[in-house]
Amino acid sequence: MSNTLTFLGEEDFLPVMNNEIKKWRKDRVTRGTLTSFDGTHLNYYIATPENPKASVVIVHGMAEFWPKYHEYAWNLFRAGFKVFFMEQRGHGYSEGKCKEPDLIYIDDYSTYAEDLHVFMDKIVVKESAGLGKILLAHSMGGAVGTLFLEKYPKYFKAALLSSPMIRMKAGNMSPILVILLRIYAKLFRKEKSLAPNQKHFNPNPPIETSSAKSKPRFEYQLALRRRDDHYQTSAATFGWALASVKVHNDILRHAGSIRIPITIMTAGDDHLIDPLGYDEIAEHVPQIQFVHYENSRHEIFNADEITRKKYFADVIHILTQYSQN
Repeated sequence: MSNTLTFLGEEDFLPVMNNEIKKWRKDRVTRGTLTSFDGTHLNYYIATPENPKASVVIVHGMAEFWPKYHEYAWNLFRAGFKVFFMEQRGHGYSEGKCKEPDLIYIDDYSTYAEDLHVFMDKIVVKESAGLGKILLAHSMGGAVGTLFLEKYPKYFKAALLSSPMIRMKAGNMSPILVILLRIYAKLFRKEKSLAPNQKHFNPNPPIETSSAKSKPRFEYQLALRRRDDHYQTSAATFGWALASVKVHNDILRHAGSIRIPITIMTAGDDHLIDPLGYDEIAEHVPQIQFVHYENSRHEIFNADEITRKKYFADVIHILTQYSQN
């Protein structure tokens, strides 16, 4: 199927996004809200093609939201996959935001995983009508998804993780420093305050320091952020940062329980993820296969045109193989 698809370049991206994909969202994408285990309301989207071959559940990364995945979901839809997308708590139009809405807080990644569990039970399983289910997760979503696979092994038949946050580069702190920061945050009630080296939403960030290389995609997503404060999440709190350091050990503690096939897609110019984490999880999950994109930054789906087109073709080829097994 991927051989028959053409993927958007740099010049045709905005015209197609503003016309064909906009119409697709209106005609073929439905939106809903679910109530999670603790009463938090979470926003989700579903796109259903004719005769879908499998369900793909997208779990997004830190500070991301549904419009950032319009092109991605459209590609999957055209390839015959039913797409499920939930904006995680504190992101997009889901509840759970801080008083300063551009900050991101979580008490523990198990909370994200439980939100995903509720989404699977209340929405995905019922709407899939017997279709096989495949996890597709990016960055922070990769950490959430991996925890979910360990705790709830019977939902997905396979997983594809794109630049998953198994281990952050900023996570290489000594255990003593982590303990001291945790005590400080709790003692002075800083859990929902801006973490060190983080900045509030910047409406004019340079693409050179971003996770993307595609200028039209970067500018499209930035324009959405400027117009809608629901999409302006951008900075970590102490709570999110400490939870993100902790999740590395949480993942490795039970990684050996994962039995399904997994593909991990990695970026050669990733300034956020420590590749040591990939080696560590591979020791526990020997069935992992890796696909590497040397010239990409963290967001491979927003890479340069050659890399990005190869990435999307690879994603659809792998998902198709998984759906047939």
